[in-house]
Amino acid sequence: MMLTAPAPAMDMPCHGGGGGGGTMKMVADGAGEAVMVMGGMPTWLFALAVAAILVVSFVLVERVGAPAASRRGFRLDLIASPRLYALVRSRWFQVIPQLVSLGLFGVIVWAGLFGARIGNLAPIAVWTIWWAGLVFVVALAGPLFCFACPWDALANLVSRLRLAARVEPISLGLKVPKRLRNMWPAIGLFVLLTWAELGLGITTDPRATAYMGIGMAVLAVAGVLLFRKKAFCHYMCPVGRISGMYANFAPVEVRSKDPTVCATCRTQECLRGSDRGYPCPTGLSLRVVNDATNCTLCTECVKSCEKQNVAFNLRPFGRDLWGKVKVRPDEAWMCVVLLSLTLFHGFSMTTAWEDFTPGQPSLMKWLTASWGMPKVAAFTVGMAAIGAVPVGLYWASCALAVRMTPGAGVGTRELFRAYALSLLPIALFYHLAHNVMHLLMEGGAIVPAVSDPLGRGDDLFGTAGVHLGHLVSDTTVWHIQIMLILVGHLFGILVAHRISRRLFARERDATRSLVPMLAVMILISVAGLSLMVLDMNMRVGRM
Repeated sequence: MMLTAPAPAMDMPCHGGGGGGGTMKMVADGAGEAVMVMGGMPTWLFALAVAAILVVSFVLVERVGAPAASRRGFRLDLIASPRLYALVRSRWFQVIPQLVSLGLFGVIVWAGLFGARIGNLAPIAVWTIWWAGLVFVVALAGPLFCFACPWDALANLVSRLRLAARVEPISLGLKVPKRLRNMWPAIGLFVLLTWAELGLGITTDPRATAYMGIGMAVLAVAGVLLFRKKAFCHYMCPVGRISGMYANFAPVEVRSKDPTVCATCRTQECLRGSDRGYPCPTGLSLRVVNDATNCTLCTECVKSCEKQNVAFNLRPFGRDLWGKVKVRPDEAWMCVVLLSLTLFHGFSMTTAWEDFTPGQPSLMKWLTASWGMPKVAAFTVGMAAIGAVPVGLYWASCALAVRMTPGAGVGTRELFRAYALSLLPIALFYHLAHNVMHLLMEGGAIVPAVSDPLGRGDDLFGTAGVHLGHLVSDTTVWHIQIMLILVGHLFGILVAHRISRRLFARERDATRSLVPMLAVMILISVAGLSLMVLDMNMRVGRM
């Protein structure tokens, strides 16, 4: 579908909660969707942020260095108290949050299917609050959404026909094909959902949002009825696998209290289950687990372990990123795809990608007009081309690092897998920087939507007329974004330092291998900042 001429732009002051800000303008795309165009950060602030990136890269890190991490480091068991441990062992400990989550999911689906298109609760709750806020939850508390996941709750109810009792689930118990026992299905679904989210515009479509949620629920139920354990959670769910990768940075972990107890354990109830708890849904054994990638915080290991040797630890940020000795190809590609699609998500919202103002050029206008492409095809081509750039840069940096370390015995693919974990903090913190804009600039829309979930003029809780607008000024948002990107850049470099010392026997080779990696990290961080200089399209419904 070709773009038609948009409605005239309307300039208006941008009122932020902090009292600052510049201007924004309201335009309409060819389908009649209202688009609020927000101005980007000033170039002088961008220049200061780039200078800070360079200082962090070449001065601070080299002076502070990257000291070798101790084997375990600081740990504080948050369930060390016998009463807390007993609470977590209760089968109701996960059931109650999952039932609440399932109820909220039902309300969102109901609103999406039967409500109006404008002012509907479903898109606001899913895309502005849940999807934007999820990354903050994972960064601070690990895969907490998986713990209370409504799709998993529905799968449990269907397969167990019980709320909390430990019973044998209904399942055909099939084995997942060996080729699919990895993250590739989740990566594929993540790419597909990103394409649908941005290319088909489901973020403003209540019914499409509801159908997407229902589809995820169907996959979760089918997975538990067909296969052993929870194949959907383990291999296919993009939310769970993204949360698992990001959780390697989070300051919490599920581990054994005493590794020697696990080493001598013959029954391995955490892996096989017991009368009190189910087997780990993703096949983890506390005897060998050393990262958070596949943990869903289901607490079944706490329930099943008869020796009560499970700890829920508070720990330093990023501990698993340099502690993970072996990185599988699918895990490495998940890190790279996360970085690529997160950057693309930011770029696709800028006016450089699509500008609805008459007479203003943009990439989508060029593809649709010059190449005669339908809009969906143009989006697909643009997404593939833009998304390939960071992937290609990272691969080239690994190949160059190999050429700079002759005789070290480390190949390009090995470097690609190992150093991918150093990209994870950069991806995570750009993700946070991008999402903080949605939460602080658009999050207030949830208040009236709660009272009028169908968008039909109801006022169930007396908040339908409460319109908070921007919660802070755009200047405050820019400062928060810069800080987050700086923190992610710093962690990325520190993780790369520690990985290099483990990969290379000679310190000289380790340092040389870091040179192209550092260059790519700087390019990526500066690219993330550059996106925040550009004007941003924010869809707000129909005009």
